[in-house]
Amino acid sequence: MGASPRQRMSAVERRIQALQLHLAGVDYRTIAKQVGYADGAAAQKAVDRAIEESIARGHEDTDTIRTREVMRYNRLQAAHWGKAVKGDTKASDVVLKCMAGRERLLGLAAPRKINIEAQKLGDEILAILADAADDEDEQGAAP
Repeated sequence: MGASPRQRMSAVERRIQALQLHLAGVDYRTIAKQVGYADGAAAQKAVDRAIEESIARGHEDTDTIRTREVMRYNRLQAAHWGKAVKGDTKASDVVLKCMAGRERLLGLAAPRKINIEAQKLGDEILAILADAADDEDEQGAAP
C-alpha cells in the first residue's frame, strides 16, 4: 500500500500549506483535517511556527508583498469572473473590488487633473462675490 498524503508531505511542506490555508481564512480545525494534523491546536502550532520561520528568514521587501497581493486579487477575480459576466451582482462586486485593489496596489489610477483655467475662473468668481458682499456691508453701514 502507498504512502498517505500526510506521509508524503514533509513537515516543512505541511507547515507551509497550513500557513497558506490560514492566510486564506480557513479555520484551524479544517486546516488540521486537510493537512493531516491531529487537531486544531496542532494546526495552530504549525501555523505559528511557519510564521516564526518566515520572520527568521527576513522580512520580505515591499515589491514581493505587493506581487503576492496582486496574485491573490487575480485568483479571487478569476474565481468570480464567470458568474460576474453572467450578471451575478455579488460576483460583480467582488470583481470590481479586486480591480480597485489591484489599481491601488499598482498605482494605476491616473492623477486627477485640475483645469487651471477653470480654477482661475472659480477664483475670480469668488473674488467678485467677496467684493459684492463688502460693498453691501459698506452700503448698509452708511447713514
